[in-house]
Amino acid sequence: MLIQKLNEIISVLNSLIEITQQDIKNIKQAKHEEVFKNTKPKEQLSLKFYELKSEIDTILVNRNKPLEEIFTKEEEVLFDEFREKLNLFYKEHKHFSRLAITVANFYNALSAQIKDEKPVSYNETANFNSKLTLKA
Repeated sequence: MLIQKLNEIISVLNSLIEITQQDIKNIKQAKHEEVFKNTKPKEQLSLKFYELKSEIDTILVNRNKPLEEIFTKEEEVLFDEFREKLNLFYKEHKHFSRLAITVANFYNALSAQIKDEKPVSYNETANFNSKLTLKA
């Protein structure tokens, strides 16, 4: 049962890694609609990941064995592969997140310049409000 769950979670991580790597390529090529299309599948895969992780946790807790005896050799190999895939996904997702934030900041700054918006500070707002209060 654990072997099946580990294989499933590795498959989910492989899909998440693949989609994230594609998103990195798409965001670099300004194919933002393609990135947005992947949001729903990534959410579904994330939910599946957490479901499988919970099932794996339950299996391991119910084994009631010392830590060094909890895995068979095959399970240990799969668990190591799971950890490697999880680390790779973390690295790729972090890279994607940095790119997404950079692009969002660029578009926000560009939009503000086009609209000729001036940043509003708290002090300016407070001075404006106090002037209103004094006049009233």
